[in-house]
Amino acid sequence: MLTITPDAMDIIRRVTEHPRLDDGAGLRIASRPDPSAPLRVHVTDHPEPGDRVLEREGARLYLAPVAAERVAGRELDAVTDAEGRVRFVSRRAA
Repeated sequence: MLTITPDAMDIIRRVTEHPRLDDGAGLRIASRPDPSAPLRVHVTDHPEPGDRVLEREGARLYLAPVAAERVAGRELDAVTDAEGRVRFVSRRAA
């Protein structure tokens, strides 16, 4: 199972509560065609068939099947760089 830090939950919630998005919007983590490439994170209106849905405190995260396997036992965090850009990082869960 993927653990989501409070910072990551806050960013997911803030992004997906945008008024232009549907009520079921969430962030989706999916693999890319190259299995060694980093996972792709994007906003979507709904989960795809087969996605694992994680919803906590209003933050919705959709995990594609292959991505769910890759992040099992890990922690998802959000970090902000000096320019204010946010990126998600996955690390081994503590």
